Amino acid sequence: MNPDQCPCCDNGVISPWRVNATNETIVVCDECDSVREEPGDLPCPALTTVDQFLAARGRPPLWSELQRLGRAPAA
Repeated sequence: MNPDQCPCCDNGVISPWRVNATNETIVVCDECDSVREEPGDLPCPALTTVDQFLAARGRPPLWSELQRLGRAPAA
């Protein structure tokens, strides 16, 4: 498996993002929207989705709430 490939959906690419309001860094799949709070925490299932993660922090479920930080973390 490609180290940038999402282990849950096998289709998406994982990459780091920053939550603008909280300055947290998360790892998100661009296909299934699964979220992990640690880059090394890649086994499935993911604990949450982008929508759920933002809602738990009182933020609207919008991609504009996030800022992409770069390429996927190396395995």
